[in-house]
Amino acid sequence: MSGVGAEQSRRSHQLTDRVAIVVGGASGLGDAISRRFGQEGATVVVADIDEPGAKAVADAIVADGGNAVAIACDVTKSADVEAMTTAAAALGPRIGVLVCSAAIESLTPVLDLSDEEWQQVLDIDLKGPFLCMRAALPHMVKGGGGSVIAMGSTLGLIVAPGHPAYCAAKGALLNLCKQAAIEHAPDNVRVNMLAPSATTTGLFMKHSGKAPDPDALRAKIAAGMPMKRLGDPNEVCDAAVFLASDQSTYLSGAVIPLDGGLAARRIV
Repeated sequence: MSGVGAEQSRRSHQLTDRVAIVVGGASGLGDAISRRFGQEGATVVVADIDEPGAKAVADAIVADGGNAVAIACDVTKSADVEAMTTAAAALGPRIGVLVCSAAIESLTPVLDLSDEEWQQVLDIDLKGPFLCMRAALPHMVKGGGGSVIAMGSTLGLIVAPGHPAYCAAKGALLNLCKQAAIEHAPDNVRVNMLAPSATTTGLFMKHSGKAPDPDALRAKIAAGMPMKRLGDPNEVCDAAVFLASDQSTYLSGAVIPLDGGLAARRIV
């Protein structure tokens, strides 16, 4: 199925009764998830340090018939995160979903990694989700429950040369999610992680675009995948809707590897 038919088939309006915060929603997979949540009926808060980008995504959701607002937010600053969450809570009956998608990737090996680069990756990729959970979880508890979706990576499950800061941050994020899941299971708050491998949008496309021959690099990575292709953002969005909706009410503390089977083997 393709075109309008495929798009309409995805609009099942499963999120109409909740506010969904998508942190890092101005680009990449955060952008795609924000738009899909809008189609599913959520009131979407597109939160990003890139305020014009966040506004463009929110405007596109509204133009498509959905409800969305853009809020500028630096995920490394607790005051920004608290203000964003408070504003989101004022939009509807409850904050039902939090997606932590803001991230950067480092391609520097251990011996060349500076203090500053190490700290920047951990601040955005690990501290950011922690601050967002700390701010949003009380609202979810008060509202009777909710779903936190952390955007991890296959490189949080297995490692690859040249990615020490990114792998460390995503691996630690995995255990943070499990901890939050256990602590808030009695509150009907679920915390899960999506762990995509390289997809046709997001950080992989950004960094591969800097290669001397981006198309050749992307083809090489795709050929090395068990399914012999890159992931599609719609596949990530489908999983995000599942975790955000009432179809996954007994699933918490889990990692869903959206990687075509990559995490089932070692990287050679």
